[in-house]
Amino acid sequence: MQFTLDGASFELTPTLVRGRLAGHVPEEIREYWVEVDGVRWPVKQVISLATGAKRSRFQSHDSRRWLQNLGFLIGAGSSAAESGSVPRLTGASRRGSFDESQLKELEALDVRVAFSWLSAGPITLDEASLPRFPGLPRVPGLYRYDFGVDDDGIRVLYIGESVELARRASNYRNAKTDRSRQRTSRRIHKEIVGHLESGGSIEFAIATSVRWGDGVELDLRLKSARRLAENAAVLLAQSQSGIRVLNIDAELGEDSE
Repeated sequence: MQFTLDGASFELTPTLVRGRLAGHVPEEIREYWVEVDGVRWPVKQVISLATGAKRSRFQSHDSRRWLQNLGFLIGAGSSAAESGSVPRLTGASRRGSFDESQLKELEALDVRVAFSWLSAGPITLDEASLPRFPGLPRVPGLYRYDFGVDDDGIRVLYIGESVELARRASNYRNAKTDRSRQRTSRRIHKEIVGHLESGGSIEFAIATSVRWGDGVELDLRLKSARRLAENAAVLLAQSQSGIRVLNIDAELGEDSE
């Protein structure tokens, strides 16, 4: 993967990143981490070690995007369990390896979901520089923000779910001024406003009908049903090259209603 940083060109590969981390110890994780071979590191530390660039030259969201494009797992959290330490093995784990083939199979699970994204229209900014959303139904469903292709040729998406699509859009619009604890809403609000103010465009899509199994309609009033479809859509997008998903796994579903 190639990218430009302050006019300098860099090329990173997963192997190169792993090699540059050798002999170093993860620093304290304050917010975002990247997992490399089972160990969690602060994202900016990894990019700094991999490129030799000073951390003041790039932002955390750039680090997350570059590392995610390389296939590394990105997450958020600053607890001790996420600070880069490797869990200790105890009990049976110390005595020997676990042989899964010796377990008796109880049942098999094969889950499939299918739905179509429907274009709801563009998101714009009003005179107060707040997001203006297209008309939306007051029904449960999924939604997707398509930020288009960025300067690196990567398509940027955000996917979510809500018990009421119209109200969810209102939450994002007012996230700058409300006092809720919905950190994701505020984060995506900033992404939307910043992107539109810089001249970008955002296409808004929704899905209000999801099928699973042999075409059975899912009841999207159930949070578990919406999250099943949301996680499937996020995972599919994350697995495709040329796409960056703004969702952080630790946040999936946390701000839904």
